[in-house]
Amino acid sequence: MNKKLLIVLLLLISTFSKAQQISFTIVNARNTNDGTNDFYEADIYITSDTAFKLGSGQIYFTYNTAAFGANIHTNGSFSFLQPTGSILAEVYGFPAYKDFIVNDNTSGRVSTSFQQGVSSGTITANNVTTTAKHLCSIKIKYQDKTQDPTVAFETGTAFLDQFFTACGPATFGFPDCTNSPGTQIFGDSFDSSGATIKGSHLWSGTSDTSWTNTANWSTSSIPTETDNVELPNVATTPIIGTGVLAKSRDLKIHSGSALQLTNNGTLEVAGTFTNEGTLTMISSVNASPTLLVTGSATGRVTYERGGLMADKWSIITAPVHGQSIKEFVENASNDIRKNTTVSPHQYAVAYYDDSRAAGTKWVYYTVDDLTTNSIQFEKGRSYAISRGTDGGVSFTGTVETADVNRAVTGGAWNAIGNPFTAFLPVNENSGTNFITTNLANLDPMYAGIYVWDNAQHKYVVSSLASGERALAPGQGFFVKTATSASSVSFNQVQRVMQPATGGAFQREQMNSVEKLELNITSKSRVVSTVIAYHQASTNGLDVGYDVGNFDANGLDLYSRLVDGSSESNFTHQYLPMTSADDEISLGVLAEQGAQVSISLTKGTETISREVYLEDRLLGKYVNLKKEDYSLVLTEGAKGVGRFYLHTKKEELQEEALDDYTISYTDGILRVQGSANSPIHLSMYSVTGAEIIESTALLNTDKSIVIKGIAVGVYIVKISTENGVKTQKIVLKH
Repeated sequence: MNKKLLIVLLLLISTFSKAQQISFTIVNARNTNDGTNDFYEADIYITSDTAFKLGSGQIYFTYNTAAFGANIHTNGSFSFLQPTGSILAEVYGFPAYKDFIVNDNTSGRVSTSFQQGVSSGTITANNVTTTAKHLCSIKIKYQDKTQDPTVAFETGTAFLDQFFTACGPATFGFPDCTNSPGTQIFGDSFDSSGATIKGSHLWSGTSDTSWTNTANWSTSSIPTETDNVELPNVATTPIIGTGVLAKSRDLKIHSGSALQLTNNGTLEVAGTFTNEGTLTMISSVNASPTLLVTGSATGRVTYERGGLMADKWSIITAPVHGQSIKEFVENASNDIRKNTTVSPHQYAVAYYDDSRAAGTKWVYYTVDDLTTNSIQFEKGRSYAISRGTDGGVSFTGTVETADVNRAVTGGAWNAIGNPFTAFLPVNENSGTNFITTNLANLDPMYAGIYVWDNAQHKYVVSSLASGERALAPGQGFFVKTATSASSVSFNQVQRVMQPATGGAFQREQMNSVEKLELNITSKSRVVSTVIAYHQASTNGLDVGYDVGNFDANGLDLYSRLVDGSSESNFTHQYLPMTSADDEISLGVLAEQGAQVSISLTKGTETISREVYLEDRLLGKYVNLKKEDYSLVLTEGAKGVGRFYLHTKKEELQEEALDDYTISYTDGILRVQGSANSPIHLSMYSVTGAEIIESTALLNTDKSIVIKGIAVGVYIVKISTENGVKTQKIVLKH
């Protein structure tokens, strides 16, 4: 259809004219790339001094044939787009607009037109108003991207007044422009200033490697999020290092060029990231760089996870995608250990399968598994990895910019991890974080993420109650899923740069009103558990606050809920701020003959409560705010029943009961002392089972008859208003 014919058709559907001003602007001009071709894209906006329902219309564009070639419609280089949210994409049961036509008018001019698809009565409201709205978009493929596109509206007299208000009828249905015509609108104005793409910042490297040195840029200024950046092949390439936040709109690394991100350096790309050269990200134990691409990303990136120790295991997720495991283990710089004592030989790279028997849950890749590059690291899955020497491991692949939904096994422990080259908030972050997003998919008694802690030699938890934390790129962890769960989500919109605290590969920190961090130490190993107080907590299960223990081997410490509603072991337990006197059952795992010490972490002695450890087997009470409790375990400890933690608003006066004696003769348990105050007596087995509940002894000689209790060793505890005393007794028949 040529221009004259289209004008005739438009005039046929309108017999009226309207004197109003409508304006057209080109905005958001940008260069894009689909992995193969470069494109010029721009959005067309429309506004009017009088609101109306849009009918049909036509716009003309001119362009630089040196950039795009001639006759871009005929050559298939031009697209007339109606993106979601634009006026020409509106639907009212049927598309509101149709017959989208493109014509080459000359070798350097192209026209776009559209017709009305539904009646004016079907279009529910004025879609052209005094506020500029997105009408449509255009996209042109480059033949030579180095040329100026010089796209503009054609505004000669012959190309004006091509828009009409919607024709009728005023009821729902298809348009009847013969009997209910719209009106032709006169008074067009066009603004092409937004069609110009802002000039690229070209890296020169004439001064040094610093991104923030203006002397290194062609524009003598540091790029911002609205600037396109290109890194050509020059002798000195940029490094984004400690404390640097670099930004760009589009970023292109040319073949032969390179970019390095180190420490906590951050690069944010708001548009398209294209890498034809090399980009390397190097992390350390306490810091990781961030690459955050909001638009699309092409090309491969290398991420080095640093700070790994020889012969130690780390749980890691590949932060880039498309990495072959064979390529990874055969990379000599990764120095992956290989077990040659088994057949087939096993690499020190394994995935986790909770359905397997204990001791076999980590499944190692063998040389037979990795004969080809077909097996790749999976998105969002964690792997146990071990080097033969101190150093780092490198992953090379593409940058993930979309959400990742990781399949999981319901009701099981799953090893997963951060699949992004940016940090991912675990908690806090105004409620937008991994735990909150996936709370329904987590076991309510284990609503947190569990990260390996080399110091404790176990997995420690970060929960909603923990201090603010974000997972570093590739940080692996465990979650215990709800039985109904089939996947967990990693949302790309939650990606952030490294936070000031709680980032990189650090262990969790608690965030509470008052807390006790209780430790058990044996040799050089320390394992911790937390008792905390919060105004919204209860003595029962508080989901996201009371968090189950990822049980360790050899040495462990945990607690049980105060209300006894669960037999699960908890690594974090929250209690009400109003609690005055609590008895908390502790679980201890330690080997026979081990020298152990139970203590409070320094700093928790400022808590308002007194903190006592009770050893019922030995009948001892120790105020942990004053001293640690050390002993040699003459028998191994495994589980609950021996150790209890008592928190008191006031300090116990144990010395006040020094003159009390506890004795047992011929079935009579007797308590004698100088004071006349009531005495409460309890008796326990050496395993902690309560044999006699707290009983008041009010008779003169303060005695109780014991019948029907098996021969053995028992612990008797007496308490008065002045203090507590415990003593071991032996029952004999």
